[in-house]
Amino acid sequence: MTHNESPLLIVPSWVIPGTYAENLRFLADKKEIAGVELLFFIYNDEAKAQLDSDWEKICRYRERFIFTAHLPENLRPEHEELVARLAPLVRHFIVHPAAENPAAQAKLLAEWEERCGGGAQDGSGRGPLFLAENTLPGLLEGLLPHLGAAGLCMDTGHLLIEGKNPPDFFIAHRERIGEIHLHSVDHTAALQDGRLPDHRRLRGDEAWLAELLPLLKNYRILINTEVFSWEEVRAGIDVLRKTRTLC
Repeated sequence: MTHNESPLLIVPSWVIPGTYAENLRFLADKKEIAGVELLFFIYNDEAKAQLDSDWEKICRYRERFIFTAHLPENLRPEHEELVARLAPLVRHFIVHPAAENPAAQAKLLAEWEERCGGGAQDGSGRGPLFLAENTLPGLLEGLLPHLGAAGLCMDTGHLLIEGKNPPDFFIAHRERIGEIHLHSVDHTAALQDGRLPDHRRLRGDEAWLAELLPLLKNYRILINTEVFSWEEVRAGIDVLRKTRTLC
């Protein structure tokens, strides 16, 4: 993470209904958006076929966007195919810590790093290829002793659901954090619409957000709104613009 520079905004590859290519085309003229996180929460035959179909179109945007990628939640050795394909394009991969045998997962990531960890084509001077995300309570803590030099992805919604303060987590781990999933929590709305309480748009009145954003202004860190509609992304952009968090 580079010091003394401003954060960069990235968004998920699904902010409108459609393919990877359709979302990239939609986002291309949005000047505030520096990058896109390609989502692979599931990597099955359908997802592979979609990636195959869109691959050339995705690569056309390598000069426009910084790319990152979110790997499947339950990593398996066969997912190396996806890692190897994307590694020359993306700055890093987001990984969910395994619920069982974190040492085996760390070993798998180390092997992939050795085989696939050459520099990204965005000229970023890439740091760690894999960033482990805080998800369910205790999982990241179980993986950390085995991670070696791997980095971290801080997810504010997951921290808030645990009752933790995101600024405290950032201060404790800031030298290892390469990406922040910056979204809010709304338990009342979740009861009404059936969605998860996290992955909610930033409102701008959150006390934790007011404490966190000044800490980010001197770091060239990737801020991912990680909400899944353009309306919610745009609300987050407005908050970050008003607080002068972005470049």
